[in-house]
Amino acid sequence: MNALSPRHKLIAAGALSAVLALAAAISSGSLTTGARIIIGALALAGLATWIWKQRGLALPRRFSATPRLQVVQKIGLSQRAGVALVEVDGRSFLIVHGEGGTRIRRVSSRAAVMAQTLKEAQS
Repeated sequence: MNALSPRHKLIAAGALSAVLALAAAISSGSLTTGARIIIGALALAGLATWIWKQRGLALPRRFSATPRLQVVQKIGLSQRAGVALVEVDGRSFLIVHGEGGTRIRRVSSRAAVMAQTLKEAQS
């Protein structure tokens, strides 16, 4: 079964609220009473959801999001300079930072990382 998107859930909750308010207004109750009933029901649903999650009974997620930014390796060259290999969305970048500023280079493979690290260290 496909899960509903947040937009569809919001539309369904709004439609349900409108139907309940209309039903309360028609059946000798006032619109204010219908609104109070809806707010009370939503508050109880929220409290039940919070208790459910606090007890660790939450439903398992379909997938876990992988981090978009990951520091693969970081090496300090001195107290104020260093080299870091960073992966962003699967692409690797070599970041050299120090007193003279920061340089960012995109690298394509581990061999290229080694070559660029040696080149940066020699200069």
